[in-house]
Amino acid sequence: MAEKKLDNFYKEWLKNLPKLSEGYIYDGNKNLRPTRYIFSHLKEIVNKFLTNNIDEFEKIILLPGIRGLGKTTLLMQIFKIEKFLSPANSLDAKILQNLSNLDYRFYFDISKFHFEQITLNEFFKFFEKVNNFNFINLDKKVILLLDEVHFDEKWSLFLKVLFDSIKGHKNLLVIATGSSAINLKISADLMRRATTVEVFPMKFNEYLILKHRIFPIKDVSDNLQEVLFNSKNARTVFSGLKEIEPEIDRFFINLPLDCEEDFFKNGGFPFVANLENDVEIAERIDNVINGIITKDIITIKKFKTETISKINDLLYLLANSDVISYEKLLQTLRIDNIRTLTALLEVLVMSGIIIKVKSYGQTYGTTRKTPKYLFITPSLRSAILSGIFPAGVEGKKLEDYFVLIFEKDLKKAIAYKLFYDIAEGGADFVLTLLDRNNIVIETGFNKEEIKQVEKTMKKVKNAKYGLVFGSDNLELAENSIVKVPLKFLMVI
Repeated sequence: MAEKKLDNFYKEWLKNLPKLSEGYIYDGNKNLRPTRYIFSHLKEIVNKFLTNNIDEFEKIILLPGIRGLGKTTLLMQIFKIEKFLSPANSLDAKILQNLSNLDYRFYFDISKFHFEQITLNEFFKFFEKVNNFNFINLDKKVILLLDEVHFDEKWSLFLKVLFDSIKGHKNLLVIATGSSAINLKISADLMRRATTVEVFPMKFNEYLILKHRIFPIKDVSDNLQEVLFNSKNARTVFSGLKEIEPEIDRFFINLPLDCEEDFFKNGGFPFVANLENDVEIAERIDNVINGIITKDIITIKKFKTETISKINDLLYLLANSDVISYEKLLQTLRIDNIRTLTALLEVLVMSGIIIKVKSYGQTYGTTRKTPKYLFITPSLRSAILSGIFPAGVEGKKLEDYFVLIFEKDLKKAIAYKLFYDIAEGGADFVLTLLDRNNIVIETGFNKEEIKQVEKTMKKVKNAKYGLVFGSDNLELAENSIVKVPLKFLMVI
């Protein structure tokens, strides 16, 4: 590529970057946008980098996640990190002091490279030349923030080669965002060299911070996870919850009216913090979904145009149904081939918009057992259904929310896998812990019945206890099942 074109692009980019960054770090009232939890984690990485204490595999951080989760805003907040630091906080004070060690910081949107037909490799060769350094023997501290890195087809190879070239020093930190699908495109070589931190939709605690500036009870989420999913038996769960209940009750008394309902409807995405109009929020979520379909899914797998056009209908059927079957989906969507349908479902899973939950004890035989497909945040289901839930489907919002908790907090840390009981009248979930014991879980609004949990517990091996989320009162049933009000689930 002509060096003149690269030079013009670079100069224009640097000229526009200050105004671009301001649009992301400030809201319409010129107030700094609040930061997400993951910002705190990245602050620690930055401080380790500035003090040469960074681990070899933290020099390249990958942040995959679906659209609309504020990944660009996050990078801009790192780009302008000093604006988001308080000298009263000990870590912040250290970073402010150590920022004098930082020589350069750069933010680049790789989708703009793609639009200009500029590759990562050719741009950064030019970049090294124009800044009079090279990455191999870099003697200056540089932070590179690369947004939407997946727009370059060879991004994984580029980062792998970059990592190998900086083995001799700790002077370059790369933080790169991408779609959820980048997990599939990470080469084995890069996976061994980088740290991946998934960016998830917001849980209720984070929604309260961003939307209402209400901060959760200190350490409550970690404590609840330990009590609910790592206790010896149901009695231990019950006593642990009973102990913390007064504090949680005091917290909920002071929350804004209908904030839980608003969370399930709109609260999965950070942009809800700056919007009041439900219609506008729903449109933004629809844009997220359409962006995933038109920009992410088509890069994962090639489909005929006619097949791509069925994805919105497929999402509607998944959102509008309590129980689905492959046969019903094939018939309703008029898809001839089961392989086409399963390929569509798989790309929706790969894109991060839905989560696949297999049936417990699934065997591979002539009978095809349809997995349960849930949304990574209830806000997606609500937007797809325009907030109107048919009978029997509203409770799926809680299943969506539990899947988010599993993916974000429990997976790998406490639990090994999440299943569901395919039998009629069975429980919503079987949570298999790292020690291969099981917890049987049912969720629902105004949920008092324990029959589903009892039924599933009888056939599940190593069932420690059962949990029913959604009861009016905290209650121990049959010495093996705990009925848990939703307030406990909400603040995990």
